[in-house]
Amino acid sequence: MALIAATNFGLGLLVLFLLSDCACGARGGDALSPAFEFPITPKPNPGQPWCEIRGKVNRNTFLYYVCGNKKVEVFGPLGRNVNDIVFWERQTETLKDLAEELKKKLLDWKAADFTPSDSLSLQGRMVCVRGDNGRTSGSWEFHINEQISYFFNSESGNWTLRPRGRQIKASWESDRDLTNTLMKISVGDCNKWLERILVHWDELWETTAPPGSQQVTARSGALRPITWILPVILSCLIIIGIQGRVF
Repeated sequence: MALIAATNFGLGLLVLFLLSDCACGARGGDALSPAFEFPITPKPNPGQPWCEIRGKVNRNTFLYYVCGNKKVEVFGPLGRNVNDIVFWERQTETLKDLAEELKKKLLDWKAADFTPSDSLSLQGRMVCVRGDNGRTSGSWEFHINEQISYFFNSESGNWTLRPRGRQIKASWESDRDLTNTLMKISVGDCNKWLERILVHWDELWETTAPPGSQQVTARSGALRPITWILPVILSCLIIIGIQGRVF
């Protein structure tokens, strides 16, 4: 009987562990964090846009905008009704304004720290995250000419420059206007984006990339927690039942 009790206790702990893991997976984890990528080239070649904005969830592109165009393209569940499309069109204005500000700063930076013959470009990326305490924050990366990288953490309000120790005249670390803009987007806009995505969370499991782009299914091949947790629980119950009959 002691063996049965010990075995049942161990199986019970296993089930609880798996259920807790299932609950964590159901909350979405990192998959719920929308990311926005915005490459910027202040002086592009003819026929090329000076900036683009891509919004991604589950590594899938759900929003695409070319700076200078009037239309914002919204794909998948987040763009199936008029209200969602209007919402993301308005939200894109925030990122467009940021891109304009960064473009001006890049041109100022070029005049101060780069030779006139240098071609300047920026690869920007931000990720919205909601912590366990329910607060939203943004993680920002800015890679300039693959030589200089700025990282901004909205929770601490701190900048990190790599490579460290490099002397830059047009430093962003002391730019209060830019810091305040990133803080505002991280706290206010990120929260609105996350809330809108939550409305369509179940549908987003099957989202695919837009036509013409590299198609990436957002975990369509992965099993949802409920599809594997039920067989495990059932197996545990069967084992417990068999042991009860044997002993």
